[in-house]
Amino acid sequence: MPLETVKLTASFKLDGLIPETLFSTYREILEELLNCAWEKGITGFERLKAEKYYELRARYPSLPSHYVYTACQMACSIYKSFRKLKRRGWRRPRSQSSRRRS
Repeated sequence: MPLETVKLTASFKLDGLIPETLFSTYREILEELLNCAWEKGITGFERLKAEKYYELRARYPSLPSHYVYTACQMACSIYKSFRKLKRRGWRRPRSQSSRRRS
């Protein structure tokens, strides 16, 4: 299987200040979940959650459980979308700056 790069992009709308460490932690969790989904071919939320949820909850006990839960949902969504686009032979542009803005 040839190696491919999956670029993780997500936009957040926030009111107020959120610590930067929270975003970096969430990103680490999401990257680990995406790697697991990629290596094992997991596309279902329940299966990914069963595989990694308790391990991540034990590693990050100070985070609310909802963070790990939603990271599992987001990772499944990103991986499913990637597979769908790959099957169709189309992938998203590498960066938003390359698009022409009106």
